[in-house]
Amino acid sequence: MCLVVLLGALLPRVTLALLYLMTEWTRAVFEPWWLGLLGFIFLPYTTLAYVLIHHYSGTVSVQNMPHLVIMIVAILIDIGAWGGGHKHYRSRG
Repeated sequence: MCLVVLLGALLPRVTLALLYLMTEWTRAVFEPWWLGLLGFIFLPYTTLAYVLIHHYSGTVSVQNMPHLVIMIVAILIDIGAWGGGHKHYRSRG
Protein backbone atom coordinates (compact mmCIF):
# COMPACT_ATOMS: atom_id res chain seq x y z
CA MET A 1 0.00 0.00 0.00
CA CYS A 2 2.82 2.43 0.81
CA LEU A 3 4.31 1.81 -2.61
CA VAL A 4 0.99 2.61 -4.30
CA VAL A 5 0.70 5.87 -2.36
CA LEU A 6 4.29 6.90 -3.13
CA LEU A 7 4.01 5.97 -6.79
CA GLY A 8 0.63 7.70 -7.01
CA ALA A 9 1.99 10.91 -5.52
CA LEU A 10 4.90 11.04 -7.94
CA LEU A 11 3.48 9.46 -11.09
CA PRO A 12 -0.34 9.27 -11.02
CA ARG A 13 -0.74 8.22 -14.66
CA VAL A 14 1.74 5.38 -14.30
CA THR A 15 -0.05 4.28 -11.12
CA LEU A 16 -3.43 4.34 -12.87
CA ALA A 17 -2.03 2.34 -15.79
CA LEU A 18 -0.53 -0.25 -13.43
CA LEU A 19 -3.77 -0.48 -11.44
CA TYR A 20 -5.67 -0.97 -14.69
CA LEU A 21 -3.33 -3.68 -15.92
CA MET A 22 -2.77 -5.56 -12.65
CA THR A 23 -6.03 -5.20 -10.70
CA GLU A 24 -9.76 -4.98 -11.23
CA TRP A 25 -10.05 -1.72 -9.26
CA THR A 26 -10.45 0.64 -12.21
CA ARG A 27 -12.67 -1.65 -14.24
CA ALA A 28 -15.21 -1.78 -11.43
CA VAL A 29 -15.28 2.00 -11.08
CA PHE A 30 -15.56 3.31 -14.63
CA GLU A 31 -18.49 1.71 -16.40
CA PRO A 32 -18.16 3.77 -19.58
CA TRP A 33 -14.49 3.22 -20.45
CA TRP A 34 -14.09 6.70 -21.91
CA LEU A 35 -14.79 8.31 -18.52
CA GLY A 36 -11.70 6.65 -17.08
CA LEU A 37 -9.69 7.66 -20.14
CA LEU A 38 -10.69 11.32 -19.76
CA GLY A 39 -9.76 11.19 -16.09
CA PHE A 40 -6.43 9.59 -16.98
CA ILE A 41 -5.64 12.38 -19.45
CA PHE A 42 -7.00 15.50 -17.74
CA LEU A 43 -7.37 14.78 -13.98
CA PRO A 44 -4.97 11.99 -13.00
CA TYR A 45 -4.79 12.77 -9.26
CA THR A 46 -8.56 13.11 -8.97
CA THR A 47 -9.10 9.88 -10.89
CA LEU A 48 -6.60 8.04 -8.71
CA ALA A 49 -8.20 9.40 -5.54
CA TYR A 50 -11.64 8.34 -6.80
CA VAL A 51 -10.44 4.83 -7.61
CA LEU A 52 -8.77 4.38 -4.21
CA ILE A 53 -11.74 5.76 -2.26
CA HIS A 54 -14.13 3.56 -4.23
CA HIS A 55 -11.99 0.47 -3.68
CA TYR A 56 -11.54 0.89 0.06
CA SER A 57 -14.96 2.37 0.95
CA GLY A 58 -17.19 0.85 -1.70
CA THR A 59 -18.68 4.21 -2.63
CA VAL A 60 -17.69 7.84 -2.90
CA SER A 61 -20.05 9.97 -0.86
CA VAL A 62 -20.20 13.75 -0.65
CA GLN A 63 -21.75 13.44 2.82
CA ASN A 64 -18.64 11.64 4.06
CA MET A 65 -16.23 14.44 5.06
CA PRO A 66 -12.92 12.55 4.50
CA HIS A 67 -14.04 11.60 0.97
CA LEU A 68 -14.93 15.20 0.23
CA VAL A 69 -11.62 16.53 1.55
CA ILE A 70 -9.57 13.98 -0.41
CA MET A 71 -11.42 14.75 -3.64
CA ILE A 72 -11.08 18.54 -3.18
CA VAL A 73 -7.35 18.23 -2.48
CA ALA A 74 -6.90 16.02 -5.55
CA ILE A 75 -8.78 18.50 -7.74
CA LEU A 76 -6.66 21.37 -6.40
CA ILE A 77 -3.46 19.42 -7.11
CA ASP A 78 -4.62 18.75 -10.69
CA ILE A 79 -5.50 22.41 -11.24
CA GLY A 80 -2.19 23.45 -9.68
CA ALA A 81 -0.31 21.17 -12.04
CA TRP A 82 -1.98 22.89 -15.01
CA GLY A 83 -1.19 26.37 -13.70
CA GLY A 84 2.35 25.49 -12.63
CA GLY A 85 3.16 24.05 -16.03
CA HIS A 86 1.85 27.15 -17.76
CA LYS A 87 3.82 29.47 -15.45
CA HIS A 88 7.04 27.47 -15.98
CA TYR A 89 6.59 27.46 -19.75
CA ARG A 90 5.85 31.19 -19.84
CA SER A 91 8.95 32.17 -17.82
CA ARG A 92 11.32 30.25 -20.10
CA GLY A 93 10.28 31.92 -23.31
